[in-house]
Amino acid sequence: MSTTHSNAVLEQLGVNLPSSPENEVIVQELLDTKQRLSGLSKTSLKSLPIMSDLKKIQTMAILENVLIRCYQSQSKYFPIIAIRMVRITLQYGSSKYSSVAFATIALSFVTVFGDFTGGSALARMSLSLLDVHNNRLLPDVHAFAYGAVILWKDPIQSVLPHLLDGYRIAEKSGYIGSTGHACAMFYSYRAFFSGSELSSLGKEVALFMRKSERDKRKVMSLSFLPISKGISYIGGSTSTSQDTNDFIEEEDMDQFNNNHEFAVCECFLVVKLCCDVVFRRFDALKSICTKYIDCRANGIAQYVNIHRYFYGGLVSLHFYRENHDQFWLDRATHAISMMETWAAESVWNFENKLYLLQAEYHYAFDEMEDATTKYRLAIESSQKHRFVHEEAVACEQAAAFHMEMGNKGLADELMKRALKCYQAWGAEKKVDLLLEKMKCSEVKN
Repeated sequence: MSTTHSNAVLEQLGVNLPSSPENEVIVQELLDTKQRLSGLSKTSLKSLPIMSDLKKIQTMAILENVLIRCYQSQSKYFPIIAIRMVRITLQYGSSKYSSVAFATIALSFVTVFGDFTGGSALARMSLSLLDVHNNRLLPDVHAFAYGAVILWKDPIQSVLPHLLDGYRIAEKSGYIGSTGHACAMFYSYRAFFSGSELSSLGKEVALFMRKSERDKRKVMSLSFLPISKGISYIGGSTSTSQDTNDFIEEEDMDQFNNNHEFAVCECFLVVKLCCDVVFRRFDALKSICTKYIDCRANGIAQYVNIHRYFYGGLVSLHFYRENHDQFWLDRATHAISMMETWAAESVWNFENKLYLLQAEYHYAFDEMEDATTKYRLAIESSQKHRFVHEEAVACEQAAAFHMEMGNKGLADELMKRALKCYQAWGAEKKVDLLLEKMKCSEVKN
């Protein structure tokens, strides 16, 4: 159903939408809705009467269908539709579609306002409505609530089982659908970037890809590709390619960007950043980072932005140490600022990343004592919060720092710890390279 046709049908049902929603209109409507929802609790939401007006139920069904399409196309109508569904719910009672309405308005609050606390509270309300209606829309709600909102407050590892549940319930129904596939895609990225064991994850991602291809979900299949390639690149043997350009070429990024496929472009970028930082191939990133490190982001609270800022910040500080170019310092300081904002919302998910960026910043400015402290804190926080892959990266970055400082004994110990972390992650190719490097170092000594 086209937007024009949908608008005409909804107008007949008494739902008016702006002909062309401008940012100012969207923000004002969200602010009005935020005011209406102030003071609402899980209990009061669950106590709403069940919607009985058949015309309103039909309207909610159409709105939910349009809502999902708007999300897929990154349409500005997405928050407007969510607002209309919430208003109908508050006026006429809850329906099985109301849980999706509250999950998506929660996402809008997070992405537009950066209201992580309010958004998370609304996302939890959306989950409570599933208990009332026990409906088939659980995959939709889990995709938005767990995959895009709650993870900004709760440990990222805790949302993974819920995303898998959403996918499996959709699969069991006989029709995975767009949000079922979205649960799988969200799970794959969040599992990869939270340090899930690569071999097992690779098998899961391969299955998700096959089923998305079977269902002719072209964009979804394309979104799985960088994660699949990244797992193979890091977790494969040394006989496989050493160059991320073999699966992420700058020309491909240019094409995605020119076709306005910004989400796919960002997915490829963050996986390339991660892979090349893990293998310390910073020079391989210079051109693509110069062009795409500021690539379009749909609000500050898109999940991939976490890792674009984290790995992009590490790359920027590496190059700033080399050439003191203000371009790189500006990007690094912005990355640190964003991580400070997010760490204030969730120490678990962001503290270790912030510490490592701060360590590299102090190193760049020859503040060696502060750098030493921050490296130690980054390693400790990564271990405490179970980001084994980021513990490995922190150890290796710290080892390079201490080797430069002449602390060879400490550098060697940190490299051994990095090796153990990479082994736990299942990064076989990286492990093989480190073992070879250590062997060569022993021979020289």
